[in-house]
Amino acid sequence: MSDAAVSRRCSICGVASFLLTAAVFCCWIGLRFGMNTPPSSTGDESSYDSMAWELSRGHGFAVDYDDPVFRAPYDEAAKTQPELFTVPSSTPGPIAFRPPLLSTIAAGLNVVFGRQFYAVRSLNVLLMAATAGLLAWYVCRKAGFVTAFIAITFFLIDVRSRLYARSLLTEPLACFLATLLTLTLLGIVEHSNRKRLILAGILTGASMLTRSIVVLWLPGLTMFVCFVVRRLHKHSWRDAAGSTALFVAVTLAVFAPWGIRNVMLLDRFSPMGTQGLMELSAGYSDAAWDNFGVWQNLGAQGFFAAVDTSGLSNVESELAIAEVSSTTAVEWISRNWAKSVPLAGMKIFSEFRPHNVVEFIVLAFAMIGLFTSSRTAALVFSVLLATNAFSVALTWSVEGRFLVPQLFILHALCAVGVGSCARGLKSALNKTKRSPVV
Repeated sequence: MSDAAVSRRCSICGVASFLLTAAVFCCWIGLRFGMNTPPSSTGDESSYDSMAWELSRGHGFAVDYDDPVFRAPYDEAAKTQPELFTVPSSTPGPIAFRPPLLSTIAAGLNVVFGRQFYAVRSLNVLLMAATAGLLAWYVCRKAGFVTAFIAITFFLIDVRSRLYARSLLTEPLACFLATLLTLTLLGIVEHSNRKRLILAGILTGASMLTRSIVVLWLPGLTMFVCFVVRRLHKHSWRDAAGSTALFVAVTLAVFAPWGIRNVMLLDRFSPMGTQGLMELSAGYSDAAWDNFGVWQNLGAQGFFAAVDTSGLSNVESELAIAEVSSTTAVEWISRNWAKSVPLAGMKIFSEFRPHNVVEFIVLAFAMIGLFTSSRTAALVFSVLLATNAFSVALTWSVEGRFLVPQLFILHALCAVGVGSCARGLKSALNKTKRSPVV
């Protein structure tokens, strides 16, 4: 088969996988939950929803849970399930503990479609479906149509894909951006040029605007770009430094408007906002140690009971909590420095360990696939997984949620691993058949 025919076949495979995934997820969500059902108010979804609604009304990046139009669908749902949909009151005003990109996109959908959930939920389904389409296209190109079919099958039955496709959270957008970044880095390894470096910087900056933890990917990605240009492509140190600087400059330029906004709003140098400092004790405390590095809701446990936030604005409350949390975390580290290294390992284990049979199968075959993939794929995938593990080690585990942006990598490796095992088994059977009978 000619290269053009293979390319056309893989493109068709990718488009078909996109359409299939979108149809399956929409049907599953629509029939079981409803595309326009409010998200649960017990997690992060309602805050992103409120940010999007306030932004669509010209109030900036703020929350106001008491807005009657915002509350209406939640209050209606809470009549039958108050434990899931009761939204607490809040102080209206700007916040600095959520990244802006998802809420910005959702705000645009609110302007076009009005107060709803189906448009944002459909967007997240399409983002997950696009990831599936790119997964099928890539695996088909590298390992053939059958292996691509295996990849999509596992992607469809993976709980993480379905769960976050119906959520009003940042995971689908982060997953799609991380997939594009992965493919771009694969291209940079094959042939580095300015366009690819600029694209990688744009995608990294957009990912930081989607999930704040991505800022901790930046050191690893920066060193990787420098390594690729200097060692793999045999360029001079000057060229390597220039390429690395271009990548970093574009990344920071994309993120800069949000960083400047946070610095001006908080009146201190905190371009990433307040979330990291507010939650620092969740990663470094006796609670973190006792729960194997898994994030705990310290606020609900009364950890910040001594912080008096009455009469304070949202930003003032965030800063007060951040001060206590960060100070307490530093004190814990100074008293328990011997626990810091094993705690980092506990966080990584808690994040990467499988939580159901499908995740176990995906992880097991992905480990096999890592050793049987091409050199380029193994290098890029290993670096991105290690970069993610590093960010988890420095923060906290959320039992697999931080792995969702790298579902493309996990499922690509899983499919390659399954294909390698199948070929090995087939080869062994053929040898058995050819062996003479004694």
